[in-house]
Amino acid sequence: WPWTNAAKQVLFLNELEEVLELCRGEQLVQVQDNLFRLLAACLGSSHFQVAERALYYWNSEHLCVNVLSQSKAAIFLPYVFGPLSKSAAGHWNQAVEGLAQSILKMYMEMDIQLYDKCSRENNEKLRKAEADREASQQKWNSIMDSATAAGIDLSKLYD
Repeated sequence: WPWTNAAKQVLFLNELEEVLELCRGEQLVQVQDNLFRLLAACLGSSHFQVAERALYYWNSEHLCVNVLSQSKAAIFLPYVFGPLSKSAAGHWNQAVEGLAQSILKMYMEMDIQLYDKCSRENNEKLRKAEADREASQQKWNSIMDSATAAGIDLSKLYD
């Protein structure tokens, strides 16, 4: 995956949309986990063209009926909810923010229980990530304190 090349990511998303339009249910099941992880990564991209192109999947009638439909929402919404809600809460690009808000609103109106479940899971994941970050910072502070107590000059680390 070309993480550092947004143009290639957009080209890939264009080609992927064409392939998905030809996919049938049993074919999609075989690749759905990887597909939805990749879609979530693209939705969470800080590069507006990548995020916007991924959001435009919801403009495709075929994809909305066969891939991103309400009947399949329980499968894919947990993957994409986090990046969608993050973009909806404040992406630097207004178009991306607006599209993400529209998509979340659509799923909230379709199935409020699934939406709430995904929201709770996402909030829990964010709380866990913050707790892990704080624990990591505490470990680092402990290492720094131990090094200072042992007489190690740490000023060279920050030059």
